[in-house]
Amino acid sequence: MDLPTLLYLFIQQPIALILLFLTTLLSYRLLTSRSTRAPWATTPIPLLGGAIAYGTDPVNFLVEQRRKLGDVFRVNLLVMKMTFVVGGKWQRWLLREVGESDGMSFWKAILDMHLGLLNTSFYHPGWVERANKALQTGMNRPARLEKYAEQFTKVAEDLYEQWSAAEKIPLFLSGSDLLLRANMTALYGSAFVAKHADELIPVVRRFERSFTNPLVRALPLWASKPGRELRRCYERMKVIIDEEVQMRVGDKQYWGQQDDYMSYLLTMDDKVEGFFDCYGEHLMIMISASHVNTAGTFSWTLLHLLRTPGLLSQYQDEIRSNPPSDSGVYPAKNMPFSEACMRETGRLYTNLVLIRYAEKDLVGPDGTVVPKGWVAASPLATQRDPELYPQPDQWIPARFLPDKSGKSDYANNFRNNEFVQFGYGKHACLGEKLTHILLRSSLWPALLDSYDVEIVDELEEGEGIDGVGVEANWRENMGTPFAVREVWVRLKKRERKLTEAGGQTIVEEKRNDLLSVDTTGF
Repeated sequence: MDLPTLLYLFIQQPIALILLFLTTLLSYRLLTSRSTRAPWATTPIPLLGGAIAYGTDPVNFLVEQRRKLGDVFRVNLLVMKMTFVVGGKWQRWLLREVGESDGMSFWKAILDMHLGLLNTSFYHPGWVERANKALQTGMNRPARLEKYAEQFTKVAEDLYEQWSAAEKIPLFLSGSDLLLRANMTALYGSAFVAKHADELIPVVRRFERSFTNPLVRALPLWASKPGRELRRCYERMKVIIDEEVQMRVGDKQYWGQQDDYMSYLLTMDDKVEGFFDCYGEHLMIMISASHVNTAGTFSWTLLHLLRTPGLLSQYQDEIRSNPPSDSGVYPAKNMPFSEACMRETGRLYTNLVLIRYAEKDLVGPDGTVVPKGWVAASPLATQRDPELYPQPDQWIPARFLPDKSGKSDYANNFRNNEFVQFGYGKHACLGEKLTHILLRSSLWPALLDSYDVEIVDELEEGEGIDGVGVEANWRENMGTPFAVREVWVRLKKRERKLTEAGGQTIVEEKRNDLLSVDTTGF
């Protein structure tokens, strides 16, 4: 309808114009009603209820809201309003189908979540692409992975020897220390670890703990104690790493011959100097990103194995059949049970949320409108679906073992976007191969091959996932949570490794003052 006609109706036929307006409005409502907006989560406590329930037990809260409201719903978390999407169809949409050009931003989410602390590198032209290339070539090539595996095993052997000399050790804290030292060795080199690790490790932990405090998002960093602590830790880490970068740039000939990732990054080509202001932030991100998920997976897997003797024996049998190389590296590709253990721990503990930022309202795969703002997929909520995973609250590695045809639930569920441990597509975690090497070729088999591990105390029967004995601490996690309290374990070195037995040696273990004989392999 053109402008003269509208003017005529306004002057001569006002009632007709009103009817036309109402008809147009009704038609718009009818058309847009097909695209429903995501409902708000409901709790008995108004306003604060969603934030309280999510902060207390986020996985079960999200599972319950999905049961009541469907696959898409909104939660008022006070410091932000989040739209959650759950299930394979929606995870595929968020993590694979929509991206920056569609208005669903990964990078804005990263920058905003890091509270402005990472502006330098992310806004440097060409840096993101260069960093991805460096990770692919400096971390994931087979020769470099093999070298890192040797370094990891050496770090583990030294620490395990120290652990066995103590009366008991805290499992989660010790696992964290092990993972930080191993990753720092690969990232920065053994000389850096010897010089800085004792100072840097507590700083990294305080940074991560402060980062998870809601006050750092509700207030400016200077206005709260955790905010000020976060900035202090960030600045100290940056000073230590920037000084190391400066020193290495001054002697490229020497450092270019070293095996660690920092040395590779600073000598990879003739364009190094153009990105000098990016290296410190990048190397800081790497240590934190490589810590929490891997450390949590190390400790939870070990705890579940120790609480399930039959599965521990199955893993020990796999180790017994796959001795390490001369450099101490175990053949992970021949050890499917260890992969199944890692996957099952990931199903139950890893990736509570994967966050994006919608820069405009977007329509999802079933017509539901996802409003502008924060959006999160919740793999953990999807991975507690009993239709996908029977007995979803039990730790059952066998669900990820291949069947007689060679297929496994992992392959099927990953393909259907119903299992996420290392991300998807162009935002997949570039550290996945390194994590397999770290845990499955080095840390777990090196421990269980040489040591008996015994739980000493701090477990409560029936508590935690599958009654493992302790709850996960969802309130303070940047990824895979640690436990709400420490679990203490004791290590005892065997006279001979399992793999040295060659399937013939009797492994003697004293349990309840009785001598039992393990004749596995006879």
